[in-house]
Amino acid sequence: MSPARAHQRSAAVMLSTCAGVLMLHAGAEELRPLLPPGDLPVAIRLPSAPIPAERRAAAELVAALSSLTGRAARILEHDDDSLGTVELRHDPALGPEEYRLSWAPAGNALRIDGGRPRGILYGAIGLLHELGCRWYTREVARIPPNPAPMLPSGLNRHGRPAFEYREVYWTEALDPDWAMRNRLNSSGAPLRDEHGGRVVWGRFVHTFAQILNPAEHFDAHPEWFSMVNGRRLRDHTQLCLANPDVRRIAVETVRRWIRERPDATIFSVSQNDWLNPCQCPECAALDTAEGSPAASLLQFVNHIADAIAQDHPTVWLETLAYQYSRRPPRTIRPRPNVIVRLCSIECCFSHPLDGCSEPSNVSFMEDLRGWQRVAPRLYIWDYTTDFAHYLLPFPNLDVLAPNVRTFATHGVRGVFEQGNYSPGGGGELAELRSWLLAQLLWDPNQDMESLLREFVNGVYGAAATEVAAYLESRRRIARDSGEHVRIFDGPDRADLHPDALLEWDTTLERAERAATNDPALTLRIERLRMPVWYALVLSMASADRRAEAARRLAQAARRQRVTHLHEQTRDIRSELERIEFEASRRVVAPPPGVLRGEDHLIQVAFLDRYAQRLHDPAADDHIAVRAVGETREWLFQWRPRAAVTGQTYRARARVRIEGGGTPTNAALSFGVYDPSARRVLANRVWRANELGTETYGEIELAPVSWSGGAYLWLAPSGDTNAVRAVWLDRFDLVAGPSQ
Repeated sequence: MSPARAHQRSAAVMLSTCAGVLMLHAGAEELRPLLPPGDLPVAIRLPSAPIPAERRAAAELVAALSSLTGRAARILEHDDDSLGTVELRHDPALGPEEYRLSWAPAGNALRIDGGRPRGILYGAIGLLHELGCRWYTREVARIPPNPAPMLPSGLNRHGRPAFEYREVYWTEALDPDWAMRNRLNSSGAPLRDEHGGRVVWGRFVHTFAQILNPAEHFDAHPEWFSMVNGRRLRDHTQLCLANPDVRRIAVETVRRWIRERPDATIFSVSQNDWLNPCQCPECAALDTAEGSPAASLLQFVNHIADAIAQDHPTVWLETLAYQYSRRPPRTIRPRPNVIVRLCSIECCFSHPLDGCSEPSNVSFMEDLRGWQRVAPRLYIWDYTTDFAHYLLPFPNLDVLAPNVRTFATHGVRGVFEQGNYSPGGGGELAELRSWLLAQLLWDPNQDMESLLREFVNGVYGAAATEVAAYLESRRRIARDSGEHVRIFDGPDRADLHPDALLEWDTTLERAERAATNDPALTLRIERLRMPVWYALVLSMASADRRAEAARRLAQAARRQRVTHLHEQTRDIRSELERIEFEASRRVVAPPPGVLRGEDHLIQVAFLDRYAQRLHDPAADDHIAVRAVGETREWLFQWRPRAAVTGQTYRARARVRIEGGGTPTNAALSFGVYDPSARRVLANRVWRANELGTETYGEIELAPVSWSGGAYLWLAPSGDTNAVRAVWLDRFDLVAGPSQ
């Protein structure tokens, strides 16, 4: 929809809170009119030699003020005596995104002074925000009718973002016009000069394989890659960070990157997206002495940073504090031209990062404080959805504001909020989270409840009461459950009990009835209902309710043009077929004392590439997961939500295989991993001749003392001579000692 049409539509259907906004700012101050008396046009005066973003600022003011006041507005490129002008002025003393709103000394114009490239543009957005204008979604804006807008006579607003880099990595937030109007400088959005540009990366995260690709170099130079348990790795490898040739090549590569991308200011030199840091004697000695594998990584990045600093003083190198490199080293410090980006991937996201007693959150806060003390520029990579189930209700609304405030109070200068970034978008509460995060990244001190109410009223109109009731019920039930929720969890959460899902569906059905006469609103309500239907399909609800939810979900997903149900979706058509297939699952209750992970609760990596969920009459619930034997990936992972820390458990898996030609070779591995402690608690390898090829059998690990956040994993051996495929029916966790 064009901005003009969105403005017209919102003016017709959205309630204006402009007076409330002004009362909030003005208090008892005297107000003065923004516009000249009579019908004189509104004049927007450009600065001398305006850049594209400043012309766009004027165009935004013309469009919005014309719609808001019903009066013509025009852009002036020279001085004019018109009353009621808005004067745009470049002030080099202000930062690149900083602005001031005030009355001109002569009193005949409102002034927006701003830095470059985005200060004046953000000041124009700030002025319109003062007048009650909002851009909630790509489709819904609010330009409230106000023929005679007033502003305080002593107006003096100073605007500046809390973070220098603000990225909301949801599809809905990557639209350049929406991102600009919500003052995001996202690297992933196609923000052109007219939008004020963006923060530009020349290379973006997980770049070790771009520096040296093992497929090209391992055979000739295995010493360039990770040594793990005494041998160099070709697959899932990192770099040997102490090797002088690797350092030389890395410097040459980064210099080439800079030549190729002169517009970029940040280049990532960071680990690949898996474990296996190098354990060669030199790397291991440094990491041991410094108490973290971040030591060898940071020393490596510092070496490159020193090499480019003189020739490229405006370029920053970024590296990740991620998984094994999250803890800062004891004494090694980042160079002044190095950005450290700390990642929260292991954390609980149903409680604030600061204050949650869950060990992963406690350790994250220790690492955040550690990096705050030593990093010249600290960025954050944060996570805001369930990546294994984009449509699963994710209980993080209560933590968005506290977490952003935590980042701000601990010296963070840039924040990346990752969500569902798939082409089709449509993740659970995608539009709401995108808008809330954009507002909080600009000003973390805003009241979350006020923002939430404003969005619900502005976007859902006639259905707002029921939508608000739905969101409040979700938040209350999640709080009452007390569960720690992570970003790859399945649907086996207490807050997703079938009774709650049916209550939410009924509430949203009432919302849909309230929207009957508004097709666009009806579609927005449908986007809210899809996650409830998705959870119902995977729940213990009756077969009829699950089948109905699957049918409606598949129809809605096609209508809404959803492309991904999880981060690794390869074919949405087969995914939607699988939804209806999942509804045919036979519900089987586990025996007393057994925590059960049926295949629909298991996170399956590389679904459709290495693994498939299939009908199997021999499986307990008539569905199993089949994985080809050619990979050693931990394809199947399950974190038992109800497992008690400190309790002793036996981990079991019900499996069968399709055998190969060498039955004495390894067929699969099975284990328990604790990501917080970064260690395997138990594991074992089974040979093909120890497993059933026609019928399922149970395999079991030695008893383990459980720790919070640990999960079970199972992987084929990668040896197709031993196993063509592995079938997994379920995982079990059984309390008590081995029998």
